[in-house]
Amino acid sequence: MFVASLAMLTACGNKNAEESNAEEQVQTENTAEEAVEQTTDAALAKLDLVIDSIIPEEMKAIYAKGDFVPCKAVFFKDDVKAEKEGEFPAKWNLNNGSAEVKNFENQKVIFLANSDTEIDPKVVGESKNYLPDVFTIEFEYYCNGEEDFNATYHLFLGDEGNSNFDEIVLRTEENVSWYVSKTNDDMIEGNANLSNIEKKNSWNHFAISYNKGGMKLYVNGQRIANLMGLKNPRCFSIRGEGWDDHRYFIKNIRMATVVPEK
Repeated sequence: MFVASLAMLTACGNKNAEESNAEEQVQTENTAEEAVEQTTDAALAKLDLVIDSIIPEEMKAIYAKGDFVPCKAVFFKDDVKAEKEGEFPAKWNLNNGSAEVKNFENQKVIFLANSDTEIDPKVVGESKNYLPDVFTIEFEYYCNGEEDFNATYHLFLGDEGNSNFDEIVLRTEENVSWYVSKTNDDMIEGNANLSNIEKKNSWNHFAISYNKGGMKLYVNGQRIANLMGLKNPRCFSIRGEGWDDHRYFIKNIRMATVVPEK
């Protein structure tokens, strides 16, 4: 059948060749997520995936500012809306400090109650090696707008056997810095200023997009870093740093990957 199809293609000459080129051009213009739609990562087999292609109205304007495309196959999502105020957020593990569900501005959020509180998501049983080779992580954090109450968040990426080999430090009203490991164990360091990106006295959106060695960082839809040649992290945690009276509020945490091949 293949031989017959090849003979027909040859007979049609340049017309079909032009059509073929046009199809290839359309394929290259697909979104970043569609370009990595298939992945053979074994981590996917362990994940309980929920396909979610609906973009909330409040997020459409943020996504439109840049090239961030949230993955559709969600394996962790937490808005704590159904949880009781004052209780520990049920979908997380506590590594240090204290955390609770708190009512802030008439909505439930996660409050990192003490300095150096660190939490990590409950994704797959007791194993922490859950991040596949293509994923997005996003959440919202509150920027206080007062210098004396600035919050600093440490985002750790690593694996269960090798601890944390990547760190992204989000300093509200200041900058985002990164210390990430390449596949040859060299480190990449850098930072990006947030003065014209962040909103004071308001919620801000932070996102990580990882695709087989490439990592992009976003604040409020604007890309602030584009990194390549990195190790594949397998787990994620977040820690607040500062004084106990600083406001460490996060909400709407979402982790997802590409839709697996059927």
